[in-house]
Amino acid sequence: MGTPDTSVGMLTATDCLQEGQMGKKLQGKYLSITSPEAPAKLYCCYVVITVLTVAVTVLSVALAVRKTEQAPVKNTYAACPRHWIGFGNKCFHFSESTSNWTFSQTFCMAQEAQLAQFDNLEELEFLSRYKGTLDYWIGLHREFPQLPWRWADNTEYNNTVPIRGMENHAYLNNNGISSARVYVDKRWICSKPNSYTLQCQNSFSSV
Repeated sequence: MGTPDTSVGMLTATDCLQEGQMGKKLQGKYLSITSPEAPAKLYCCYVVITVLTVAVTVLSVALAVRKTEQAPVKNTYAACPRHWIGFGNKCFHFSESTSNWTFSQTFCMAQEAQLAQFDNLEELEFLSRYKGTLDYWIGLHREFPQLPWRWADNTEYNNTVPIRGMENHAYLNNNGISSARVYVDKRWICSKPNSYTLQCQNSFSSV
C-alpha cells in the first residue's frame, strides 16, 4: 500500500483555519453593522442636520426682515392729504362749516387747491353722491349772466350739465347744479390733483 498523502489533510486544516478566521472577521463586521450603536449614530446625524437647517432658515428670515426695516421710505407718500377723499386722479375736501363763495375759494387756495372742478360725469356723480343732501359750493362762476361759465382756474366750462338759475356762482344740490348769489353761506368742496399726478406733472415739466 502506498504512503497516505498527508498534504491533502494539511491543506484542508489550513483552509479551515483560514475560513474560521475570515468567518470571525465577517461576524465582527456584521455585529458592528447590526449593533444598536449604529442607529443611534445615524439618529444623531439626522438631528444635527435638522438643527443646522433650521438655524440657517431662521438666520435668512432675520436678515430679510432687517433689510426690509432698513429700506428707505423717502419715496413713499399718501396720494391724498388727511381728511381728503381720493377719486380718480384727484383729491376732494368736503367742508363741515359754511361760508360765501369767495371765502370758500380762498380757503381752497390756502390748501393749494381750487373750489371743486369735475372733468367728467363720473366725477360729478361721485361729488353728488358723497355730499348727501347738503348744498356745496363748487368752482363754477361767471362775471355776468350773458358771459360763459368758468372754473376757478379761469378755464371755460364745457356745459356738460346745465346750470339752473340766473345768479353767477354755482353749487351742487339734490337737483344737480344751481346758481346763487356770491354772499350766500354754503358748505364747499375743494379739489386738486393727487400726489401721484403732481409727481408725474413735475417730472414731465422738468424734462
